[in-house]
Amino acid sequence: MAYENIKTYADLARTAGDMVLANEMAKRPLELVSGDCAPWDEVFQWHIISDPSFIMEHTDELVFHDEELDLYILGVTHFGTSWDYVPAPDIR
Repeated sequence: MAYENIKTYADLARTAGDMVLANEMAKRPLELVSGDCAPWDEVFQWHIISDPSFIMEHTDELVFHDEELDLYILGVTHFGTSWDYVPAPDIR
């Protein structure tokens, strides 16, 4: 997927491959491996993602790792709007 085609958060999510909503992951010991989480940031949705590479390399979105399960989790900090209407984050 070319960078210029990533206009919405839904487009960005497609770069992560298969995703599974897994809000219970918030209770597990997760390590932040990409992005900066400010004290006022709140994660509203937790998605297990199959391929975190593009998001980790090209955005500041929150990506966590569960070492025990060897899973990568995308932490979504926006709420209430369809991803098709949320602008994509800055891509570098």
